[in-house]
Amino acid sequence: MKTTLMALSLCAATTLAQAGVIDFNPAGNVCNDQTSGNGSIVACSDYAYIAQSYGDVAGVLDAQYSAPRLTEVSLRWWDANYNNLRGVAWADSNDSDSMARIDLVPLNGNGVTLTHFDIGAYSNTTRSTHIKVSAIGGPVLMFFDGAVGGLPGNMPSSFDGVWSSATGIRLEWADNAYNVGVDNVTYSMAPVPEPEAWAMLLAGLASLGLLARRRTRR
Repeated sequence: MKTTLMALSLCAATTLAQAGVIDFNPAGNVCNDQTSGNGSIVACSDYAYIAQSYGDVAGVLDAQYSAPRLTEVSLRWWDANYNNLRGVAWADSNDSDSMARIDLVPLNGNGVTLTHFDIGAYSNTTRSTHIKVSAIGGPVLMFFDGAVGGLPGNMPSSFDGVWSSATGIRLEWADNAYNVGVDNVTYSMAPVPEPEAWAMLLAGLASLGLLARRRTRR
């Protein structure tokens, strides 16, 4: 009975999750007065930098923004005209040589799962880009090479999936990242059980299986 209760408790613990959306809404603490994104929070206006603190969840998630082809530069913010998105993150430089990156770094034994993001093209049009979702330090989980934006009704392109990692999730889009912006980055967090916890969980599930067999034989 103790083993069964322990297994059920571990099952419950592994399903506890925290979900969130990084939507770059100008009403939030989105924008920063420093190129790095590490300065003071300011009211958003076009060309402002994304604050490195935006999207963070204390003790759970560290959201990081960068333009990797530049030096210590956060992503920039724009209000409208990336199709019908309101508030997007994009990378400085130019159409032919621009790259944007958003890292979702889990903290304190959590894992992170990216489930959705929207991509729009300035100005209310269609543009080609390269999009990659990968585990930080690990494999590529999704790659897209093609046109985004410009869907009927001026809708952006939406991407849905279940891209998970205990080390973090990296969302990148390259070339045309100057005129291609992201919004509504949707994720969930859940604790990653230690190996000992997994062993106890498996033992508990095995005990449940044996108990079920005995009951069916009676």
